[in-house]
Amino acid sequence: MRKDDLFESVRPKRLSDSAVDQILNLVSTGQLTPGSRMPPERELITSLGVSRTSLREAIRILETLGVLRVVPGRGTWVREDYQRPSLGDTLAWLPNHEHDVLQLFEVRETLEVKAAQLAADRATADQLISMSMSIQRFKDAVSDADYEGMLAADGMFHEAIGAASGNTLLAEMLNGLFSLVQSTRKALIAIPGRPEAILREHIAVMEAILSRNPRTAAKAMQTHDRKAEEAARTAISAGHVVGAADVEKVSKEEQKEV
Repeated sequence: MRKDDLFESVRPKRLSDSAVDQILNLVSTGQLTPGSRMPPERELITSLGVSRTSLREAIRILETLGVLRVVPGRGTWVREDYQRPSLGDTLAWLPNHEHDVLQLFEVRETLEVKAAQLAADRATADQLISMSMSIQRFKDAVSDADYEGMLAADGMFHEAIGAASGNTLLAEMLNGLFSLVQSTRKALIAIPGRPEAILREHIAVMEAILSRNPRTAAKAMQTHDRKAEEAARTAISAGHVVGAADVEKVSKEEQKEV
């Protein structure tokens, strides 16, 4: 049996969560063994019936949980040191309530402000190009009211910041945290006026990094992350964001109103 034949199209709930559940089940039951290589991205997208964005979110979550190991440019493997008994405890930590979501935003700010500060000193020309491209893609997506495009471009921008910090561990931690607030981001980006604000905030961070000013870059990123946390708090107070399981529905409803 081929590895891609082990998968089946996921059923409606948050698609990335369904993909996570299915891959976890295959690993936990030994159908995907420690050290085995995952099928290529294109095959997984077809087998699981999810978008590239949802698949990458699922893989990031599984990487954060210590289930998968991603080697850029080479592929994804089930970690050789994967330990089944600890998985349940780790999964129980995933954000299911508003308190967890806000804590994640606070941790994200702490790490990302430092990443922006380091990026102002260490960003390479290629990394600066990636940041610039992400901003242009976000701008185009805003013009087209393309919410999936906005999310993808937003993720690309924050990934570029982490990479530009020159600290691999910091970048990996940020990618993991970013994945865990993905559902909340979907709801917040649908709030009228928020996409335009995100674009302005990204540009401010980018300009500070381009000017090689660590202090200004850190301040700009802090402003961006606090605006995001403020939007999350407002949405929670209004009952729009209760936990990760509820955000997908909220996001779709708000997008229809925009």
